[in-house]
Formats: sequence, C-alpha cells, structure tokens
Amino acid sequence: MKRSLGLVIALLAALGTGASRAAEDVRQIAESSIAKWNAAFAKGKVDEILSLYADNAMLVQPDGSVSKSVGEIRAFWQMLIQKGVYAMDVVDARSEKDDTIVATTKLSDIKTLQGPSQVMKYRYDGVLYSVLKRQADGSWKAQVQQWSGSQKI
Repeated sequence: MKRSLGLVIALLAALGTGASRAAEDVRQIAESSIAKWNAAFAKGKVDEILSLYADNAMLVQPDGSVSKSVGEIRAFWQMLIQKGVYAMDVVDARSEKDDTIVATTKLSDIKTLQGPSQVMKYRYDGVLYSVLKRQADGSWKAQVQQWSGSQKI
C-alpha cells in the first residue's frame, strides 16, 4: 500500500513538473517571438516585421479596423514606426493547442533621458494580443493580432 501510494505521488509530481515545463516553454516561445518584433521595430525594418506574420494573417487595429492585406499591415507598422521607439513586453502567454499560443503584451514608449544609460518606459493602456501559430518549418508566426485599449498609439 505504501509503495503504491509513493508511486502515485511520484507520478503526480512528474505530471506537475511536465505541465510547469510546458508553461515555461510556451512563455519562452512567446518571449522569443516578441523579441524578434522588438528588434525589427527598433531598427525600423517593416519587411522584417511583415516576415513575422503568417501568410493568412489578420491585424485588428486600435480603432477596430481590420487589415488582412500585406499593404494594409505594412502601412500600419510604417505609421507606428514614424511615431517613435516602442517596445512590447509579454505579460501572459498560454497554449491553446499544440500549434497555437496566445501572447498578451503591453506596449511601452521608450524615451532616452539625459544619458544613453538612462531610459524611461511609458506604458500605454493598450494591449496587443497575438495568436502565434506554429508553421510547417517549426517557426512561430502571428496569425491574428488585436490591438486594444483606450489610449491612441
């Protein structure tokens, strides 16, 4: 009896560790994806940003308009790049299926103060939800992005 109880406890602990590890993997995938967005955005590379979208991507802009064409998505990001330096920070990531992750990020405006080592982030009310889909090549790309919040970007 004691032996089977110990086996059950060990099995439950292993399952819990697996779930925890899976959550860490999901968070790591989301963080890695958002790091690519931040790098491309910081360099003003719209083509790099567009390469992070799946072929059938859809972008829901803060004003509620829906962009499905590459040209519309490009225009949105060009407008955002012209407005300043921003960064996205992952606040949550969860797996919906084996090939789908929903990442929740907050957008911050980055300002350099007196010296280059002094940086201030101003966080907006806006939130960006990204539905990341695993592609055939194993990469993760945004299939749907929805910007929301009362603050204009």
